[in-house]
This record gives sequence, structure tokens and C-alpha cells, in this order.
Amino acid sequence: MKQETDRKVLELLNAEHTLSAREASERLGVSGASIRRSFKRLADLGEVRRVHGGIEEVNRGMDPAYPFFLRMHWFTHEKEALTKRTAELLSDCRSVFIDGGTTTAHLGMILRDPSLRIITNSLALNDILTRNLGTEKGPEVVLTGGSVNRKSAILVGPEAAETIGRFHADAAVISASAIDENGLYDNMEHAAFLQRRMIANADRVLIVADASKFGKQAPSHVVPLEKISLVVTNFTSANYHVVQRMKEKGVAFEFVHP
Repeated sequence: MKQETDRKVLELLNAEHTLSAREASERLGVSGASIRRSFKRLADLGEVRRVHGGIEEVNRGMDPAYPFFLRMHWFTHEKEALTKRTAELLSDCRSVFIDGGTTTAHLGMILRDPSLRIITNSLALNDILTRNLGTEKGPEVVLTGGSVNRKSAILVGPEAAETIGRFHADAAVISASAIDENGLYDNMEHAAFLQRRMIANADRVLIVADASKFGKQAPSHVVPLEKISLVVTNFTSANYHVVQRMKEKGVAFEFVHP
């Protein structure tokens, strides 16, 4: 699948900073033709810079996240399984904060309860709910308002924070750019700020993150582990040690098998 190849190329480039087509083909076990097509796609999107024989990373500035439309197609089986279980864990909730992210956006394919109120800054979640339900009655959606961050398909800014501050929810469902034994992280401070507001105004906090997010950090620290009620994730052996350290600090886990 081309989206998976693109993801692996970007992951390898992030570690190496420059990457030749031959090196990428050998290390990823992907044909040279597929690698060259991936290089072209990513360069056309402005996510990498073409150089002789390969690509190099670009300066991502203050927002290092890759575009939402790319990330939405990464780890889709895992995200679908995680959000299915998360929806089950929300069955007793009447109101829930859901932050913007590719994993949380998948909840739009599952949540249907008309008695549920969703307060969110996720434009993608609202779009998916609308497409999925059509004219059928479904959850009430309260969009926060604010400035549009097109790259991540979220609303941010003081208007978004003000809206969140007007509500209290039974739960907050938060995605993650990264998570380790010191807490939860996001790539952008203005998104992290809204996550903190949601967490502060919710009775319990569910972190929904696929295994690729563990043992890593990102520029903005959202909250320490003690603020987290439950982490919903898929287990991989590579994450054993960081999961054990988090458990030692009192974090509860719900492991989902895609």
C-alpha cells in the first residue's frame, strides 16, 4: 500500500535526514520503482526535498506534524480497533470531549448515540460523523470555534479554549503525538493547551494511541501520567519496557488486538 510506504520512508528520513532511493529500497524491502514513486508523491506535497539520487528532510518549523490527510491512512487497522473499544468504554457517558487527531477522528465512524454530546475541536471528526450519519439522528456535536489549522484539521485559539471552559464532560478522549513514562505530548503547543483544558474539565481521561507513539517525546508536554485514567492501545513487544514503567507509576492499560 502506497500510504504505508510513504509512512516508512518518512520515518526513515526522520532518523537519517537524507535518504537515497537505493538505501530506502534496501532497508525497507520495497522495490526501487515504489520508492521513487513515494519520493515523488512526498516531494509534490512539500513534505521532503528532492536531491540528486534521493530526498532530504525539510524544515518543519513550529509545527512538525505531517498533514492530517497523510496520517489518517497510517495504522488504520489499529486505529479502527482502538476506537471501537474506546466507544464501548464511553457507553455510560452523556458528554465527552474529543480532541483533534487521526485516531480520534475514527470515532466518527462508530459513535451513534443521540443522547451523547460531543465537544470537539476536530473538524475531521465532525465531517466523518456527518458523512456517516447523513440525515439520521446521532450525537449532538458542539464545535469549539476558533482558527482553522488546516494541516491538522483542528480548531485552535482563544475561542476554542473559551468554549471548552464552558463545559464539563464525563470523559475526555485524547490522542497523542507521543507518550512515555513522563507523560503525554503533542507536536503543537496550541493543541496541547486545548487538551489540558479538556482534561481539566472531565471526570476521566482516556488516551487513545497506537503502539507507534510509545517511548517518544514531542515538543509540548500536555500532562503528567497521574492525570491519565486509562490508556487504550495495541501492545507490541518493543513497548514492553516503557509500558512497564508507566504501569509502575499507576497507569492503567486496555490492550486491543487489531
